[in-house]
Amino acid sequence: MSLKDLRDSVLNLLHDKVTLKQDVLAVTKKWFKELSEVLAAEVAELKGGLKDPRIRMEATFKSDFESRVMVGSDALIFHLHTNVFTIPEDNPLWKDAYIKKDFSRGYFGVIYVYNFSAQSILQNRIGDEGGLLARIYINKENHFVIEGVQQVALRFPKISKNTVTKDVLVEMVHLLFLGAVSNDLVIPAYDAVSEINIDQLNELSENLGIRTNKSLGFRSSSSKDSDEDYS
Repeated sequence: MSLKDLRDSVLNLLHDKVTLKQDVLAVTKKWFKELSEVLAAEVAELKGGLKDPRIRMEATFKSDFESRVMVGSDALIFHLHTNVFTIPEDNPLWKDAYIKKDFSRGYFGVIYVYNFSAQSILQNRIGDEGGLLARIYINKENHFVIEGVQQVALRFPKISKNTVTKDVLVEMVHLLFLGAVSNDLVIPAYDAVSEINIDQLNELSENLGIRTNKSLGFRSSSSKDSDEDYS
């Protein structure tokens, strides 16, 4: 292969791959913005129907790449990744006729949805652990697939039939809310908290709590705090 051929190959690959990734990211950013607007609207709608003022419902938008929602004693963090990814070679999606027909459909922008205790976020308890509630993959054609808790993953099992729309986002948001609220905090193992040092004691006093983590049931669609604080 001549030097010219090598240069042409590099240029062609750059044009193909970079253009594809830019297109995918643009589509995903568009839908993340729409998702943030849906979150605001649905939080306001749900808040209007609450009968107990202690139940927290609020949305906060940190940037074009992150939105946060407080749902009772849960916090959901929606994060748009700035990179575009392809799926692993052994992923069952490669066997889907929709993907097999056009390999470029297997490149995705990704929105991560994390679930923390609301108090962990509000009190900045840096030792607390959250859980990955879902990963939403969106391709250049507005098709999507979800890995996550069963409430949402089982609802959208087939990428060829999954197309992002505002109505789909509304349904998805409510399913994610249900998934978060349905999964309770898990108390740490006794041995994990049986001994503490002075620094940890001071942190415990400042944070008014112990280290917590969310336990989530997680699956792929392609294949309260301990003191009951709801305020």
